[in-house]
Amino acid sequence: MRSTNLPLFDLFQRQRRYVVPLFQRPYVWDEEEQWTPLWQDILGRAEAVLERDQHGSRSDRIGNHFLGAVVLNQIKVYGRQVDTVEVIDGQQRLTTLQLMLAAFRDVILTTEERRLADDLQRLTENDGVREVEQERFKVWPTNADRQDFDASMSAGSVEGLVDRYPLQRRKYARKPDPRPRLVEAYLFFAQAIRDFCFPRTESDGETEGEEQAPRAFSVDRAHALYEALRRHIQLVVIELEDEDDPQVIFETLNARGVPLLPSDLIRNFVFLRATQQGEDADELYTSWWSEYDERPAEADAGKDKRFWKQMERQGRVRRTRLDLFIHHYVQYQSGLDLGIGHLFNAFRAWWEENGERNVSGELRQLRRHSDVFAKLFVPEGDSRVDIFATRLKALDTSTVYPVLLMLLVGGRERIGPGKLDGIVTDLESYLVRRMVCDLGTKNYNRFFLSMLQRLRGADSITRALIQEVLLAPEGPAGEWPDDKKFSRAWLEKPVYESMKATRCAMVLSAIDRAMRSTKQESITLSGPLTVEHVLPQSWEPPAWPEPTDPEGRNESDETAIERRGRLLHSLGNLTLLTQELNSSVSNGPYEAKRPEIAKQSALRLNTHFQDTLAWNEEEIQKRGRLLFEHARRLWPYPEAAE
Repeated sequence: MRSTNLPLFDLFQRQRRYVVPLFQRPYVWDEEEQWTPLWQDILGRAEAVLERDQHGSRSDRIGNHFLGAVVLNQIKVYGRQVDTVEVIDGQQRLTTLQLMLAAFRDVILTTEERRLADDLQRLTENDGVREVEQERFKVWPTNADRQDFDASMSAGSVEGLVDRYPLQRRKYARKPDPRPRLVEAYLFFAQAIRDFCFPRTESDGETEGEEQAPRAFSVDRAHALYEALRRHIQLVVIELEDEDDPQVIFETLNARGVPLLPSDLIRNFVFLRATQQGEDADELYTSWWSEYDERPAEADAGKDKRFWKQMERQGRVRRTRLDLFIHHYVQYQSGLDLGIGHLFNAFRAWWEENGERNVSGELRQLRRHSDVFAKLFVPEGDSRVDIFATRLKALDTSTVYPVLLMLLVGGRERIGPGKLDGIVTDLESYLVRRMVCDLGTKNYNRFFLSMLQRLRGADSITRALIQEVLLAPEGPAGEWPDDKKFSRAWLEKPVYESMKATRCAMVLSAIDRAMRSTKQESITLSGPLTVEHVLPQSWEPPAWPEPTDPEGRNESDETAIERRGRLLHSLGNLTLLTQELNSSVSNGPYEAKRPEIAKQSALRLNTHFQDTLAWNEEEIQKRGRLLFEHARRLWPYPEAAE
């Protein structure tokens, strides 16, 4: 490789295109982390030039500022094509610098400094002979950014760009949705450059309520900024030679700037392999990968948000949906327990373990699985799988996802017609029963990967096979609790303390759904429900009388007060209410709470309170038993195993 220090202008003076490979990530720089520090660096050089011209001499030395490195790989061009290099690293920096130069050019176009504007024009566009019109741009970003980049570079003015990208405010939103980042970058630099070249005077802003005169243009300041960019802002340009491996260079340098996501590294790795195999990278991207960069997120996520870039939390991990999917996909394909912190290395090891892979075929398989997996992230239907996916998010148990990929995609043809619902029911039963019994999730990774291996080798995937695997472990580490253990935990344990409120809400919501019959109307809830303790956690006399003989002990050597403290957190004492109803009745006496719940709540879960006139420990256990009968049928245990 060849390394050279180049002033910014030397990089962009020549007729050359800097093309960002379509498989690299879109533009991610923002004002706080990158634009403002970059502008401060440039501003410092420009002010040094002004200081020298006003108070020093032309010989006064102004130190150069290095903006970092860019790594380039030469591309063969033919005929009338403009000389082109591929940007292996530094695409965010080059894209930002072009937007800044375009903003500088457009600010100067409003003045009489035509020669300065012409010089800036040559830094932002290739003139002369070219193969296609898009070759006029010095930098050509990745697919997802091209429309916004073209619009920003071609706008000609802030007003023209703002007209094309007006601010939009969603209903009830406090602030307008932001414009695309490339557009915001242009507007940021245009404002900063205008403020520098059209400085405020002491009289600006002093007369309130009167129209202010336009600020005067400073030729000296404009030329100081131009000289700073031309002579004192430099980059290290690394150009690869034939024997250099672009992927190795890319991985080595990716820690600079905004950290790359594992999926960014994976995309770069896969498409470099495609190029090396002579496959059409553009066609592969359009057919199989553009989904991950361009698919819009759900309507409530916000304008211009992307589905696969949304952050999701699974356990203690918070990652993009794409990273999480690829993590589960590699586990599913390899059968190995992999840490998401080393996802790229795990993906590369899996990819290379069986020699060279056909990129087109692998990307087709990845999309086939991700299309199904997207419905697990955002379930929208009412199928048994959709219901399980919704509850699985509350369970916060992601280790079952590789098994679901097998059941829903890879092994779907080996499941008999109509059998999938029963299999999903058993998986949900295993997870919910263990959660209610507080048996922990420590061994789930290895357990579900061992299940995956059994399913992979089975001629057919049956409910009996799933039950056999679920019943195999013994003891708390992996057992599937039977009805006796499930009932004891349901009725006696303070599950609200062992489970999160979201998990309690999921269990109670599932019971409410199970209690409905064809005689009841189907209702749609417009907002989340909260868990309410019917006997409040902070109960106090006289609203809630103490138990008779509060210090008296039962056969378990438990006082009446201790028993009440345990039972008030049991499922028999928990219900669901809207936040508004919860707040209005929360700690009130049962005589006031009961009629409000009976009158306001449409949940079947709360019909019990219509006829229950008193509330105490005995009533808590009575309601707990009624709810358990629904839970036992909703999350069944195999009869043959009893």
